[in-house]
Formats: sequence, C-alpha cells, structure tokens
Amino acid sequence: MFSNHRTVLRNSRLLSFGVLLLLLSSFVQGYAQRPKKGTFAENRSQRAPQVRFQTGDRALGIPFVTSSNLILLQARVNDSSPLWFILDTGADSTVIDVQLAKLLRLKSYRKMIGTGAAGTAEGVIYKSVNLRFSNVEALNRTVVALPLDSLSPHLGVKISGVIGNDIIKETVVEVDYASQIINLYDPKAYRYSGTGTVIPITIDENLPFVRTRAAFEGQTIEGKFELDSGSTGAVLFNTPFVQKHKLLTAVPETNQTRMGGVGGTELAYVGRIKRILLGSITIENPVARFSQGERGDNASDRYDGRIGGEIFRRFKSIFDYFRKRIILENNAPVTESYEVDMSGLELVGDGDDYSIVLVDDVEAGSVAAKAGIQGGDIITAIGDRPASAFTLDQVRQMFMKDGREYLLTLRRGQNIVQAKLKLKRLI
Repeated sequence: MFSNHRTVLRNSRLLSFGVLLLLLSSFVQGYAQRPKKGTFAENRSQRAPQVRFQTGDRALGIPFVTSSNLILLQARVNDSSPLWFILDTGADSTVIDVQLAKLLRLKSYRKMIGTGAAGTAEGVIYKSVNLRFSNVEALNRTVVALPLDSLSPHLGVKISGVIGNDIIKETVVEVDYASQIINLYDPKAYRYSGTGTVIPITIDENLPFVRTRAAFEGQTIEGKFELDSGSTGAVLFNTPFVQKHKLLTAVPETNQTRMGGVGGTELAYVGRIKRILLGSITIENPVARFSQGERGDNASDRYDGRIGGEIFRRFKSIFDYFRKRIILENNAPVTESYEVDMSGLELVGDGDDYSIVLVDDVEAGSVAAKAGIQGGDIITAIGDRPASAFTLDQVRQMFMKDGREYLLTLRRGQNIVQAKLKLKRLI
C-alpha cells in the first residue's frame, strides 16, 4: 500500500507500501494461513460476508481521486460519515485505522502481530463490520485494524482504511483513471465487449500476479509480478531477482534511495529500464526501483516484483479475479514519459485538513537545496497563485516537469522568503 525514496523517488515513499501495504500483505496472510481452533476461520459460516448491490447487478460512476497514483474513494463504516479509503489490489484484506475502530466501538476479536517490509506491528481483528460506498454494501466483514495515521500527511487527506482483495475479488472492478470513476459489477453478470488488452493472471494467497518480461540492455528477463494498485511507482524488482540477474549492472545509471515503512528503512536503487512487456502492451523507459532489502516482501523470492499505479493510471484498468484476468484500455498518450520528482523536495500535507504544503525534507545537493529551501518551510504560493489553489498531488506533479521554472513563496517561521526552482531530470 505505500513507500519511501532517495527523494529522487520521494513520491513513492508513500506507499509501495513499505509503510503499510507491504506490511499488510504479510500481516494478513499470516493470519489467514494460521487459523486457530475456534477462530473466525472456522466459524465464518455464522454470518457469511457478502458484497451486495442495493439495486441491480452493478454500481456505476463511483467517484474517486488519486494521490501519488493511489485510488482514494469514500466509504462508510457501519453508520459513520463518509471516510477516505485506498482501493488496493496489493492488500489481501481490508484494513481500517485502529483509532477509527475504537471511535466507532467496533467489536474486537483478537490481537495479532504481523511482519512486513520493514518491521512488525500489532493489529486487532474486528468482525461483523459493514462497509458501504455508492449503492454497494460489503457486509459482515472481518477486518484488520492498524495505525494508519502516518499515511494521511503523505496523501493530503485523512486516510481511514484500505479496501483489499477480500472485497475486490467479489466484484469486477473497472477503474477509469481519466474520468476518475469506478464501476463495480456482479462477476457472474459481467460481460466485456471492449477492445482492451486481456492479460491472464493468477491468484496466489489472495493477491493477483502476472507473468511479465522486463527488457534491459542486452537481455530480456521474465518474472512473476504482483499487480499492486497500492504501489505508487511503475515497477519494483525484489532483491533476489535483482541479485540473480545482476540488474544493477544492466541499467546505465542508477541513484541510491531509501525505501521503508514500519520498523525502519532499507537501501534501494532507482533507474530507467528499456521496457516492460505486459501482455501485448509495451511500456517504454519506465522508472524502476531495485530493492536491496534483506527482509519482508521486498526480499521475497516467492515472486519477483510489483507493477504499480504509475502504470495502471495510464489505462482504464479492469480487475476481473473471477475470470483470472486484467483488462487494460489505453487512456493516456503512449508517448507520455515516466518521471519522478526533479526538485529534491519531500512534501507532506499539514494542518487539520492536510491542505498546507509543508517541506518535510530536502535532498542534499538537489535543485531545491541549491535554491536555499529548508525542511520546515511552508509553500504559500507558486508563481502568482496561492498554494491553496493546488492539491498536494498537483504540486508534486508540477515538480516532475523537466526544465520548468517556478518561483516559490515560502513561510519560514515568522519570515516570508522566495526561492527559484529550475527542475532537472535526475533519472
């Protein structure tokens, strides 16, 4: 679900899910694989979970927004007000924030310890939870409660949970990134009649995988990759795959970075590869991350890496687990380049509603550092427009444009200062 970077890839610090989603897949899989006598795993027939359409066999036009390529939609938990959730194909189970669970007085089941990409965390299992979004109800769910408060500043909105594959697999999910709407269908009634590329997938431990080929200078390598809409970047290669194929020597230029999450951070590299071949779709010159981690999912040899939201957002993406396939329809120009941050700024949302654009960190030697920008500065204006006119994600996107120049107005303590940024591609 979220991740971290050299600040060449600051935007992926959010959630390649080093922060929590990688944690989640291990966390909840561990729970699912080790049922104990008398637990929910043996007694789920008491109240079977279900996804129900209030009318008909579909729910059309569910609005969503994106932040760092993540899909954010609103849902209600039991009788709550609308809350922001991440739709994440890289999470095998649905998660809610532990403080929200307490506030709503949900019925706890038991505690658990999970291990993820960067450490361990304690979670609580809750049962008989209902989620509602649009005219869809996900009833009688068992969910995991984890502390999610660290995600909100990075995404610019208050994040209350993650909708995982326990719900996703019970519908066909059509994500139209261009129109920012989601359509959900009853799998048994769904019929596809478009012209998109149909790619077969496998489901392993409630997670979707695809066979993919990655092209480097002088070699093309096939591997098993997780389809992870909760990963902010384009592609990540797991440590064993990087080492086995000597990928760092196959990429002309790389920069060192950090990826991390609960329990700490780990070394990685970021660079461009020649292409990714996804079914019959060719993705040219994507930015990739090369894990050097020694523990957690990034160090797994069960699969070779992840395909993330930076790729999915360029398509209308249809996730059809029922028929073991994903369908991709082009919705962005094929010439649109893959870029990462060019400023050296790590930005977060601050304030009660996370609308203040705060400089959390500045990469040493970056254009932002050379311009004199400091950690703790607040961006109040970009050019002649107030920073409040932009979302956090829009500001990040502005700083991914090679050669662009921006005049930033900053509040530093009690003082107002200005800095000129001229962006330069780092990867």
